[in-house]
Amino acid sequence: MKVNYLQKNRLRHPYFRRIVFLITIFVFGAFIFSFFDGTIISIVSPAWRAENVIARSLRNSLALFGSQKTLVTENAALKERVFSLEAEILSLSSKSIQENILLELVGRKQDSNMVAAAVLTHPPQTPYDIIIIDVGSEESVALGSEVFLPEGPILGTVSEVFSKRARVKLFSSSGEETNAAFERDGVPVVLKGAGGGNFKFILPRDIRVEKGDRIFSLDITPALLATVAEVNIRSTDSFQEVLAQGPTNIFALRFVFVTP
Repeated sequence: MKVNYLQKNRLRHPYFRRIVFLITIFVFGAFIFSFFDGTIISIVSPAWRAENVIARSLRNSLALFGSQKTLVTENAALKERVFSLEAEILSLSSKSIQENILLELVGRKQDSNMVAAAVLTHPPQTPYDIIIIDVGSEESVALGSEVFLPEGPILGTVSEVFSKRARVKLFSSSGEETNAAFERDGVPVVLKGAGGGNFKFILPRDIRVEKGDRIFSLDITPALLATVAEVNIRSTDSFQEVLAQGPTNIFALRFVFVTP
């Protein structure tokens, strides 16, 4: 009877009851979670998949951004290289032209009935669009000989000749008049020198004129004389005034060709 009484006292001990309660909850929880494991996973799986999709999209976007940035950098580098090569080509072309002219000057060789000449003096050192060249009568240069740029356009004619020098009056000299033809429709015009390598002429207002239109000489083989730079016309005028520029900067002339 004494033993049974002790066993009942142990079962009634508060700590023992708590331990039994915790063990029961643990076993019940394990059973419940094992039962709902598949359901929970099926519920959470879409969220996991969405997270993976977002992560992949973010990685792809970052990779695309990096790729575009690289392409922009490479494109800028290629453009810079192209500009550098174009400048180099132009430099080589210009240098080749100058070397050919210098070779002509050394022996005063005539090519296609032309004599190469160096420009000794040009505006603003000389007035009224006059240049002095280093060839004269000894190289068969005469009054009226035409003077051209190495590239082809005509500049003016020889107005005074010495044995080793010649004075050239450019068509753009103030007051100088030159018969020419407007490239558009071949309309004849009279170019009036305005100084500084510039010209002006008058046309009926109904003739179409645009900036960049060219004016040529009336020779059998027309040479470029000027290019339209500006058109002035008022609503009350029946004519339009056209301002044109010569084919080169006369303040920086170095070489010309002269027809003997």
